[in-house]
Amino acid sequence: MDTFFLLLIPLAIFQSVEFYVIAAVIAAAVVAFSARGGDRGPVRQFLLPGVLTLADTPSSPSIELICLDDGGVVLRRHGISGMTYSGAVSLAVEVNGFDVKIIERTVPGRPGDTEVVDTASFILEFMGAERYFISYNAEDAGLFAATTLHNRPGIRTVKAMQ
Repeated sequence: MDTFFLLLIPLAIFQSVEFYVIAAVIAAAVVAFSARGGDRGPVRQFLLPGVLTLADTPSSPSIELICLDDGGVVLRRHGISGMTYSGAVSLAVEVNGFDVKIIERTVPGRPGDTEVVDTASFILEFMGAERYFISYNAEDAGLFAATTLHNRPGIRTVKAMQ
């Protein structure tokens, strides 16, 4: 009979409030540790100049991403308004892990210039064969677009700006 009571003593801990409080704290610590993001590494920043062109047909504001065979990505910004050949469009790109934040910067050009353009093209050479979340912000135009890009040769993504 004494051995029976010796076996029941360790089971008595399941009837105490302290056991369940400690178990809840440990469970919360495990959930918090597993939800914590991994080390993304250093944030990389790039400033990219754009090549201005006039599209054959007018298009609404959008971004187009074209994946190249060498891992690079061509980004085209369609529907730029009020831009001439003497102007400039550049991108401030911030890469944090697989999150790519792009801010568009524009300079309209000389006042008397009549050669209108509506498309700017950029080459993103810093991307690997991964899945990226891209946010594009054109502050001057008040437009924004967000999309995911799976960087594999031949993939083409178009996202309308809002």
